[in-house]
Amino acid sequence: MPFRGESLEKLREAETPRTKQKQVKKRQEIHTEKVPEANIRCFLPATLRLSVLPSHSSPSPLSPRSSRFLSFVSSRSAFFAMASSPFLLAFEGAVHSKAVRCVCVVSKNALSSSSSSASASSLKPSFELVSGSLDSSVVVWSLEETPASRAPTGLVFSPRLCLQHHRDFVYCVAPCTADANIRSFFSGGKDKRALRIALDDGRVLMEYTGHEGPVCSLAEVAASSCLVTGSWDGSARLWNIASGECLRKLTQHKHAVSVLTLREPQLLVTGSQDKALNFWSISGHLQKTIPDAHDDIIRALDYLSLPSSSSASSSSSSPSSAVLSASNDQLVKAWSLDGSLLAQFEGHSAFVFDVTASRLRANVFFTASDDCTCKVWEVQDEESRRLSGRATQTLLHAATVWRVAELPTGDIVTCCEDGKLRVWTQDEARALPVAARMQQESEAKEAQAAAAAKSASSIDIASLPDVSQMTSIRGQDGEMKMFREGNMATVYTWKQSTGCWERVGEVVGAAKQSTHYEGDAYFEAGEYDHIFKVEIGESGAHKPLPFRMSDNPLVAAEKFCAREGINKSCLEQITSFIRRNTGLSSAPSSSSVTSASTPASDLKDQWASYGGGVSKVAPLMQVFTFAKGNFEGAGKKIMEFDAQFPEDSPAHLTALEKQYLLDALEKIQSPSFMKKEFRACELDVIFEKLAVWPSSKAVPVMDVWRALALHPQYHAVHRKSGDHGWMTVVVALRHLKEACASQADETPLILCCLRFLANLMDLTTNRTVMLRHANVVLESLASDRVLTNPNKNVRLTAASLLANFAVAFATKEETEGRIKVLKLLRGLMEREGDADVFYRCLLAVLTILATPPQPQQRRLLRGACQEIDMADVLPPLNQNIPAEGRIGDAAQDILLLLE
Repeated sequence: MPFRGESLEKLREAETPRTKQKQVKKRQEIHTEKVPEANIRCFLPATLRLSVLPSHSSPSPLSPRSSRFLSFVSSRSAFFAMASSPFLLAFEGAVHSKAVRCVCVVSKNALSSSSSSASASSLKPSFELVSGSLDSSVVVWSLEETPASRAPTGLVFSPRLCLQHHRDFVYCVAPCTADANIRSFFSGGKDKRALRIALDDGRVLMEYTGHEGPVCSLAEVAASSCLVTGSWDGSARLWNIASGECLRKLTQHKHAVSVLTLREPQLLVTGSQDKALNFWSISGHLQKTIPDAHDDIIRALDYLSLPSSSSASSSSSSPSSAVLSASNDQLVKAWSLDGSLLAQFEGHSAFVFDVTASRLRANVFFTASDDCTCKVWEVQDEESRRLSGRATQTLLHAATVWRVAELPTGDIVTCCEDGKLRVWTQDEARALPVAARMQQESEAKEAQAAAAAKSASSIDIASLPDVSQMTSIRGQDGEMKMFREGNMATVYTWKQSTGCWERVGEVVGAAKQSTHYEGDAYFEAGEYDHIFKVEIGESGAHKPLPFRMSDNPLVAAEKFCAREGINKSCLEQITSFIRRNTGLSSAPSSSSVTSASTPASDLKDQWASYGGGVSKVAPLMQVFTFAKGNFEGAGKKIMEFDAQFPEDSPAHLTALEKQYLLDALEKIQSPSFMKKEFRACELDVIFEKLAVWPSSKAVPVMDVWRALALHPQYHAVHRKSGDHGWMTVVVALRHLKEACASQADETPLILCCLRFLANLMDLTTNRTVMLRHANVVLESLASDRVLTNPNKNVRLTAASLLANFAVAFATKEETEGRIKVLKLLRGLMEREGDADVFYRCLLAVLTILATPPQPQQRRLLRGACQEIDMADVLPPLNQNIPAEGRIGDAAQDILLLLE
């Protein structure tokens, strides 16, 4: 069934008339929506994809890049045995809030194979997944070990790191193997940068800058320790991985370029938005051009080792490898290294965004498409220098599929416009239960049927084939097609396994009127199927929540929460409201992710394991931050204080340093602060020169520090100090200690220090150093000047910082730190009479008790709560706070967890 991610229509408007005509003709039922033209550039260029081709002289069909994974499975015959087995859904996780655009596999350690009988499912996971998203985040996913005694519930990938190093969309990720001592990976994005990031703690190891447009692809040339990046600026660049130096620039193409690198012979193959394929020497000399290799944009390239047992392979003229190209013309083509066309593969009904050849299965490759499917293809050699192939399976998704990658276990992973990462396996023992798989397939069909329903008014029902003609019409596996049943249009899907059409449902959208929404910063203006009125706050105000039937309910709920400033603990309630009032099915909880970023619904199983039943209040999923402030006033105060220092004082700013500071403050005050780039000299003044100022003059300094703690470039402070940023924390703790010990009222300094520490819990690199020294930080909060400060903002910030620790501990096997936080929370709650502060404390307690990964931890935490009499400070025993509303609900949930 033709269907696409709704945000993609904006790029169609800028593409070739021929493609647009084909898309309109083949996909009349697709709903299209108008978007601001200013956003077109964000999606226009094709994504650049790079891979490394192995030497042709090697007897192995496996690339050196992927060979390090092969010891994970001792015998390739296991994969051949599974060649005819269908892929089944094994995992479905939603951590990203927007489309997932890229994914790669990164080895955690050196792999070895000591037993020929070992299977992929029995070995410890030795790899992690890395995904990048339009929400500007990069997430590292770890595969959890599942005891053999446990009933099959699918694979469990948990988000171990959530990185915000990029300032805009993340378009590409790729593994790095150049340094055996530091496991790492690369990422590239719309901010025109490529980064090398450490796998263990997420710190930035190197930054590659120079492109004039977004970096949309990258890959490593391990033999020469080079990184290759491709950009929307029409160029590809080669970089020295260690130094970050740009070694070479290729500028033949226009707009985005797809690049494939071959080791022997040393060649580059590039494809571009100009539809041409170019073959280059590694030094950058053009050797051959294939004009109009496709009828539209070339989106991705990969290579395929050709069949070795066929008649063709016995001929000396037969190629041993082929270049695969995917395009907006809905085709995948195979090319010999001399530029001859070997085959073209038809089957998709929309743009093909990715093609990935299997390194573990002979003659197999995978594709990802805008028609909401991932297809599995098998290649055959029909005669010398000619290939043929067919799609053996179609994996349905609810939205556009952007990328597909193969895991060393033989599974595959797809990333989708709906913000989800999905893993598919041929091993039924590791797949999700049948009910969960059927629900995912049903939701995919419903989403595609809903897309058809949204534009049913434009369908000429009389022109549709009658249902009686169905038996004479064949389709591709997973293809959706409309037939005429009386005066109704009905959607059917082709099932390859049964060789017949399967009814999905009637297209009933023709009679339904959509409603116009004027638009805001989160929801674009246009026609929506529903505009719900949601009551929020104690005042009972109603706020509009626009929703289209093809939207992801979770994404819509997140946008609504962000717009209205609602804590994401309400996500489950809002998402359920949308599903209930639109007739959409709810997502299977068994395929969700449990983490510090986990949707609230995913924590119900943990409640059940406590014996607590159904919760009324969800644990926290995100940290509290403090971004707003009067930074113009802070700058003036810094200048005022600086004038009080003698000119020969080490703390006194020179004229040039003052200018650097003013430049930085101007960026901090900008509405686009998070996208601003700070110079090293500006950061040196702020974090080195101002760090020596005494506590009596530290209030405006800490105010500036807490703003920059939220900026992605704060990692530069880590690199500069060499201690992962710990010295800035030490300075803040020193100011906090002196303020608490002072006889004077130092409330402003206490508040600024606490807000800085709370903001450090947002970015993963900062959070790492805070967790590493959690005992020291938590001990600094034990002062009565913090826990019983008469200023509500101080107490609320202290509760927020403790809640942030609770969120950070969610995926850690850390008990001592959790207990310290519980003790501090009890001290804060004991005499607290303010409802806002008390409720935030309750959320922190709830999060600590509900998220420990091990049952033993849960028992220890319950015991710790009993020792400190936690129940005594909860209503109704605590008479200082009313036991009603949200406070009563949270208190009851905590008491259930303590039983």
